[in-house]
Amino acid sequence: MKNYILKVENNNPVKSLAGFMKGLLEQQVVDALFVQQPVDGAAVHTLVKEPEAAAGANPLVPVSLQNAARLVSDLTSRGLKEKVGVVLRSCEVRALVELVKLQQAKLDNLVIIGVDCLGTFEPSTYRQLVKSGQLKPEDWAAKAAGGETAIGGTDVRRSCRICDHVTAEHAQIHIGWVGMNVNSELLIQAGDELAGAVEKIGLSGGGDLSKRSDLISRLVETRAAEKEKMIAEYSDKLNSMDKLMDELSACLKCSNCRQACPICFCRECVFISPTFQHDADKYLKWAERKGCIEMPTDTVLFHLTRANHMGESCVGCGQCESACPSGIPVGMMFQVMSKRIQDLFDYVPGRDIEEPLPLSTYKEVELEPR
Repeated sequence: MKNYILKVENNNPVKSLAGFMKGLLEQQVVDALFVQQPVDGAAVHTLVKEPEAAAGANPLVPVSLQNAARLVSDLTSRGLKEKVGVVLRSCEVRALVELVKLQQAKLDNLVIIGVDCLGTFEPSTYRQLVKSGQLKPEDWAAKAAGGETAIGGTDVRRSCRICDHVTAEHAQIHIGWVGMNVNSELLIQAGDELAGAVEKIGLSGGGDLSKRSDLISRLVETRAAEKEKMIAEYSDKLNSMDKLMDELSACLKCSNCRQACPICFCRECVFISPTFQHDADKYLKWAERKGCIEMPTDTVLFHLTRANHMGESCVGCGQCESACPSGIPVGMMFQVMSKRIQDLFDYVPGRDIEEPLPLSTYKEVELEPR
């Protein structure tokens, strides 16, 4: 990757980045852009074709209504004929890589534009912070560039606080702002195949990035340690079936977590199929045998089945937890379950597009005691 500096005008990194996005379209580096744009107290993903329509683009906005890998999957699964630049955070890039392996997305004609990320707020929290004037989207990068993400005692989502992927992997273009003086300059990195075209968008040569590198290293180390600690603590709540049932006692089996998960891609889930649509007599027989049963039934089985289906590819984005109306820490639960699977196979989801999924391969010694 070649390093360039994007000069920030009028102390406004967001407007300067929107100009860069516009330049990508004008210079025909891409034919279209997939990028977030703020709306009233939120932000939505948009597909931009006209350069002028990129004026409101804000890749730094600290909120996301969903993991965008699912949207990119929808965009590419049936073939993409034009070159589209997709602006994604690390968890979204890693989820996209897993979906490619699962044959649910394609990288053909995609230009992955990665962006530094220190986390996102829950959508409802973000709206409150914006409406109250505590958080101004155009000032977010300047505040968080030093690694501090809490605003007025309110921090980003838990899954984000323990994410040790600050920069996005596999990007052909990367936007760096962590550790930068964002009121004056931003880092733009470009792969060799795009460097020539990107250079034309008013960029200068890269400067001293040692401060940025040191900060990112510290953040990754701190977050990784906190993640290990939090997973170890939460594991105690899942070390027996009784504890797991207690943890999931408030589950409505609404399937929100399945819908929010970028890896759960089944068009028809078995839990909403006739297999789990029981006759009334069956419910009554179960209740008679046990004296009392919880309704809805099969909630624990639902989550265990999800863990079995997508645990190896879980990127820890936490969207499942954000989607839960009962406040169940689903994200932590899946991080605990997924870690055991991923450690067993020495597999890091999204690490390498060429690395096969563990369950698609067989090695005689892979399950021997270690």
